[in-house]
Amino acid sequence: MTAAQLSLGGLALAVAVLVSTAVRWWRRGCEMPGAAALAGGLLMGLLSALCTGGLLGVAAHYLVRKATNPLGNKIAGTGSGQLLPQAAPAGMNAGGGVATTLLLIVVVLAWRCCDYQLRRQLTAGIVSGSALGLAGGISGLAAATLIPAANHLGGQILAAFH
Repeated sequence: MTAAQLSLGGLALAVAVLVSTAVRWWRRGCEMPGAAALAGGLLMGLLSALCTGGLLGVAAHYLVRKATNPLGNKIAGTGSGQLLPQAAPAGMNAGGGVATTLLLIVVVLAWRCCDYQLRRQLTAGIVSGSALGLAGGISGLAAATLIPAANHLGGQILAAFH
């Protein structure tokens, strides 16, 4: 899989989507379902961007290369096409892939059960998380915190079937 890099415009778009969604959630009274949808979407997008292969990694990188970066570059204007440094590999193993796939199933089920507003928050989280997961500092923080947790959880699930 070819590595995707986030552009300055893509970063600006991802942050703008995240901030506007968070502000909209705040103005609606800080409802817990909205917070859960946004956080679940962010987690799903971030873990998908950190996948080293498979359909989730390909889908997240494709979303950034074909949608987030070009749209962000057009909105931000001249000079925004500069690519940020490539994020280091996060170290997700097969167990982490299993945990991420199970999270995907939960997100799909939540999507099917949600109303329009929660679907928007979930989608905004996924788009922002997949882009922000390719930013060096955020992917490094996730590699130190989220990836070990996902690897451990997936390892426990795989051990239960051996």
